[in-house]
Amino acid sequence: MATPIPPATCEQHLANLGQVLKAVWEQDSVDDQLAEIAAYMQQLYPHELSWIGLYDADDQSLKTQFAILNSGQNSGQNFIWQKIKLQPDDALQQVIERGTPAAVYDLQESHRAGEWKAIAKRLSIHDALVFPIQRQDEFLGILLLGVSRRGASLKSGVQKKTFSILVSTLATILHRYLQDYYQRMEKRPSQPFFQLLAKLETIQELEPRLQAVVDATHRFVGPSRTRGYWFEPQERFFWHRVANGGANRHVYGAQQPAMPQLSASGYQEFYQAMSCGDVIIIGEDTCSHPEAVIAPLKQAFDRPSLMMAPILMQGDLLGFLVVEAAQPRQWSVPEKRYLTAAAQVVSLGMPTSVLQARVADLEANHQLSVGIAQSIHGDRDWQSVMTQCAEQLIATLTIDSLLVLIPDLECGGFEVGYQHHGTQSKPPQGLWRSLHEIDWQLLTRQSSPVCIENLDNDLKLRAWHPQFEQMEMQSAMAYNLSPGQAPEGVLVVTDSSSRRWHQTEQDLLESVGRQIGLVLHQWSLQRQAQQQSQMHDTMQWGLRNLQRTFDVGQLEEAATHHISQLLRLPLVALIVWENDQKEAKLASTVIRDQQFVARDNPPILVESDAIVNWAIQTDGVIQLEFEELPDVTRQWLRCPAHAQLLVVALRTSPEHTLNGAIVLAAEGDRRFSDQQMSMLAVLVHQLAWCRRHLLLTSRLNDQKNQLTELNWYKHHHMDDIRRQVRESRRQLTNLKQLPNVSDQPYFHAIENRLESMEKELLRLTGRERWAMASDPRKVPLIGLLNRLMKRVQTQVQKKQLWTQVHCDSNLALQGEMQKIEFILYELISAACRRSPTQGRVDIWSRPLEQQWIELSITDDGDMDDATVEALSRVHRQDHLAESPLEQPPGLNLAICRSLMIRLGGEFILEKLEDNRIRSSVMFPMHQIQRIVD
Repeated sequence: MATPIPPATCEQHLANLGQVLKAVWEQDSVDDQLAEIAAYMQQLYPHELSWIGLYDADDQSLKTQFAILNSGQNSGQNFIWQKIKLQPDDALQQVIERGTPAAVYDLQESHRAGEWKAIAKRLSIHDALVFPIQRQDEFLGILLLGVSRRGASLKSGVQKKTFSILVSTLATILHRYLQDYYQRMEKRPSQPFFQLLAKLETIQELEPRLQAVVDATHRFVGPSRTRGYWFEPQERFFWHRVANGGANRHVYGAQQPAMPQLSASGYQEFYQAMSCGDVIIIGEDTCSHPEAVIAPLKQAFDRPSLMMAPILMQGDLLGFLVVEAAQPRQWSVPEKRYLTAAAQVVSLGMPTSVLQARVADLEANHQLSVGIAQSIHGDRDWQSVMTQCAEQLIATLTIDSLLVLIPDLECGGFEVGYQHHGTQSKPPQGLWRSLHEIDWQLLTRQSSPVCIENLDNDLKLRAWHPQFEQMEMQSAMAYNLSPGQAPEGVLVVTDSSSRRWHQTEQDLLESVGRQIGLVLHQWSLQRQAQQQSQMHDTMQWGLRNLQRTFDVGQLEEAATHHISQLLRLPLVALIVWENDQKEAKLASTVIRDQQFVARDNPPILVESDAIVNWAIQTDGVIQLEFEELPDVTRQWLRCPAHAQLLVVALRTSPEHTLNGAIVLAAEGDRRFSDQQMSMLAVLVHQLAWCRRHLLLTSRLNDQKNQLTELNWYKHHHMDDIRRQVRESRRQLTNLKQLPNVSDQPYFHAIENRLESMEKELLRLTGRERWAMASDPRKVPLIGLLNRLMKRVQTQVQKKQLWTQVHCDSNLALQGEMQKIEFILYELISAACRRSPTQGRVDIWSRPLEQQWIELSITDDGDMDDATVEALSRVHRQDHLAESPLEQPPGLNLAICRSLMIRLGGEFILEKLEDNRIRSSVMFPMHQIQRIVD
């Protein structure tokens, strides 16, 4: 049992600790430093064994780094237990997990001692103190102090703090030691790599250069064998070119690979990784790439561990270097770096002759791209320029065909603007389909050509693969002639065999493509100008035909046929409905493709149909897909899957009620240009106004005919009445010849009344047969109002109305009094009709200034707000829409208002604040005289 250090000696103890630590750091070796610390621990706490073990987390073991027995002999290197395995329930394992010191009692008998049980028995050790050695979060090892006595522990606080300082010092020492150890063990590629560079300076030919690189790589990495493979771009396969020990025929012959060639098609994933510059590592429990890349390589090379680095030059894949290990092996980071650098050295150190050949190719390509662009004025110039360019490009790239594809915005897909084929290529048939969105974006965003090396293994430009197969092509390059934008044209070159397209070939196609793009743009402008001229003429012809049509049915049929022909649409349908109808109908339908169907069965319901409601609620053109339509609309409209629809309402003025829409259907890949959309809007707008004009003219003509017929009938009826009145007068004259009859006064009154009626009827049937004539009269105001009240007396008595005339003026009125009297009667009669039983009707009169008089009729009846609002408008907004002024009582009031305006007066119908109705007329009087008493 250790005796605690008295407090009086603490200062001396700290001084001794400082001297010990100083001595520790003055030692040159790790063993001497550990020995100094072990000796001082022996003074602090006497013990028989000092043992330090380094922790191996992967192996879950402790490796002896330092051990000293009580005899004083350092047996760190000769300790019989150099490696001690740890078990989950070991006391040392628990110290590692918890990171805190612990005391282990009776190592010889404890089940927690593990392998230390046998050590304790051999060294006669009973108890032990165990300290974890760790630096920050890094666990380094274990310090174990074994004693032959029982009850081992640190009793003093000074001891505990001192041991904590000493263990921290041990952690620092071991950390430095391990860092130095790892640094010594790590390979340093710089020196052998500099030696390789120096050797390459003396070698000019490619084959010896490759051999030198492979041999140097083999010496540094130390694999079972190292090889170099070269790539054949035309046939797209890798072939074995060099191996380590190539100068020794016996060694080279014994190391011939099991796989002399690797096809790029057969190892597509590996080929893609090499083309992207990836380094592939296959080691023990470590793989850098997915199983789809790794598994074929293991099988081909029959090695458990491989490391491969690509040889690239200006983006072109020249080949790769591979190191192989016959046994599972972990490749270090320096080895990977050396292999990568060696592969780069191969491309950087290409012989001068190869580089000169590359430069000559670039100059030839530059000369080819110069002078292609020139002004063109028609199709003949376009064909001439493209033929010259195609012949040179096909000869330079050794390809089989060249095409220029132009997007067809109307029908979708691409049309062939130009094509040139060799003997191995067949001209494609049919339209080139639209590209998928991914390929479209790839062409738009990528400034370099899109390359397909093997049609069977490459999914790029998938929509065009049927055309390539039809042409019997295996590889292709496609370049967007308007890079960075939506393709205005695509330059496509193809080859009948699989091949890798070199960077120089891609650069040449890009350079030539830019020049062709300028030529294509000029040609496109010429074509657009011609198309616009043709479409303008066609549109003008259509507008003239619409304006010359005077029948609504013919107009609708002509418009739908013209739109279908102008836009080349498979379906155009015109839907119309009336304001008071619940069902719409197909006024005209043009179908050019039997896959598109539009019919009236089942009926098109205005309230529930989606197309009708969208047209009513939306201004402009509505674009949607057929799948967006609900089932109700699909019952009368059928289209193929993914078909697109355009819906345009027949709008005229915002005040006019909408009663029609035109539906256009096209294939899903059809694209409409801005010019076509503008023309569609103009045609539909013109159709809407022409159709409205014809409908309004037709309605007004019908109304005029009806009124003319009614007027004719009434005049003939009045002629007959006048004849009967004349006959009655004649009979009365004959009756007066009888004795004692002529003296009767009522006979004279009847005769005067009949004479007056005959004159009035004669005036109406003569002077006012087809138009009203002026008939000024002079009428006393009081007499006028009394006559009006007598005429409505029946209505007043029937409803028990309370009426009162407020007139304090004795005026004699002169003007069109007969017409004004009829108007006032209509207004008073309407007030009586709408008044409730026992209601009240008041008639007011008052002169305004000197030439005007106002008559007002107020009642407590009810009037429709729509009628009041319609009468308040000066002009009717939509003569085709329903109006309360088309039927009585609104019609009668509208006639009164129209007549008052014609007579130079005014008519106002309004609701007062107390909900009474007031009808007011104001009319000018040409002469107002007071009646002399």
